Amino acid sequence: MENLQIAIEKARASREEQTTQPLATSPLSVEHSWHSFPELAIDPAMLIAKRVTTQKSNAQSSHYDMLRTRIRDQAKKNDWRRIAIVSAGPQVGKTTTLANLAFSFARLPYYKTMVFDFDLRRPSLQHLIGHNPSTQIDDVVAGKTPIEAHCRRIGDNLAFSLNAQHVANSAELLQSDGMSDFLSGVQETYDPELMLFDTPPLLAADDTRGFLSNVDAALLIVEAERTPIDQIDVVEQQLSELTNVLGVVLNKCNYPDPTSSANYAYY
Repeated sequence: MENLQIAIEKARASREEQTTQPLATSPLSVEHSWHSFPELAIDPAMLIAKRVTTQKSNAQSSHYDMLRTRIRDQAKKNDWRRIAIVSAGPQVGKTTTLANLAFSFARLPYYKTMVFDFDLRRPSLQHLIGHNPSTQIDDVVAGKTPIEAHCRRIGDNLAFSLNAQHVANSAELLQSDGMSDFLSGVQETYDPELMLFDTPPLLAADDTRGFLSNVDAALLIVEAERTPIDQIDVVEQQLSELTNVLGVVLNKCNYPDPTSSANYAYY
């Protein structure tokens, strides 16, 4: 926690001085800090039962693996490290998509990924992962709880920040300077190649709108045959005004793309 607090103080000073100088990071200290997160054992059968199928490379993971590679390539090309996963409304599979992407990224050697459940009004990622956290992100940002007591590591290069309860004043927290400084401190201390954020539906509240200034790009998840086209257009326009639009994922589609590699029975 001490290293993170130092990094947060540096980020705060950097913001106040309005400088864009990058903060130096020691590879040895990063590796030590990363392994300070307690490791969480995951039940593969439980994940599969909840439609999280990407712990291993297989036919079910192929679509997510292709999406993972496209995200990684765009992130590398544009020097993006923070990606928000966004939807217009609820129940489109946004969190399930995020979880599958997280485990897909975890299979990339030496590619560290941190995942944050910032859908603070209705946190649900912990149900997919099968971990009931005893700490909340608002206390971590406020410095009341060490981040090592909050985050859980799965394997060597995947870590989750999870919440069990809704967070009061979530919009204010996500838009605050404290959150901005916290994320800069996390980036310096743990140096992940990618940070993924599960965010509330864009049209449901102002949480996501206020938070997107902290990310490099957003990935929009829509539900086939249920998310209206005009709603997609509105959300895409709003996202483009707030950050870079990485792309649109059509989820729950019953009609597979005939050009997709998943249709070639490669596995």
